[in-house]
Amino acid sequence: MHDHASLTHRGAARFLLGTLAACCLAVPVLASADQRSEENNEAGRVAKKMERAQATADQAKEEREALRRFQDGVEDYAELHAKLLAKLGSHEESLALQKALAHAIQVSRAKARQGDIFRPEVQPLFQRLIAQQLTGPDTLAARKAVLEENPGEADEHPVPVVVRVNAVYPPGASRSTVPPSLLVTLPPLPALLHYRFVGRDLVLVDSLAQLIVDFLPNAAPDLASK
Repeated sequence: MHDHASLTHRGAARFLLGTLAACCLAVPVLASADQRSEENNEAGRVAKKMERAQATADQAKEEREALRRFQDGVEDYAELHAKLLAKLGSHEESLALQKALAHAIQVSRAKARQGDIFRPEVQPLFQRLIAQQLTGPDTLAARKAVLEENPGEADEHPVPVVVRVNAVYPPGASRSTVPPSLLVTLPPLPALLHYRFVGRDLVLVDSLAQLIVDFLPNAAPDLASK
């Protein structure tokens, strides 16, 4: 009888010890599972950061390449301008020279189309740079400068400007101002070219021939918005 009771107590003790041991073993397993979950979450966050960084790097690379092609197009035009001007043999600016140079360029660039210089891949970059300088309450002065004397934004300007590649910018038409804050942001141009706004379009104009070399439609945001 005594031995049977002793065996029963020992059995119960072993059962309790076994249960306790199992619980102790289970705690690290649960902790390990939580740790692995947190590690997986952290790995996911790191992966997303790396993806964003790579996307930013890829965008920067694409923009540099697009900008290089834009500058190549500008340089090609500058070379053509210089070549045709040399053939005309005149170094004094005059209405006759302007007309002769404009005609020579129009003939040489008879197949030129919108986007030959403002290539599709560089257009988003220009639109973003322009929007940064013309959007928001602190850009009111810049927007006002663009709107003043803008031939596409006011009915009182009597001389219309036809925005088309190889079109002559009319001598009597008003000329919009590109604010300095925007001018220093845009890619630099040689002296023979300059930016101009006609409405929301950004126009590339030959300052001597007074020709529209290329243009970017709707380059600017809504200039009347605040």
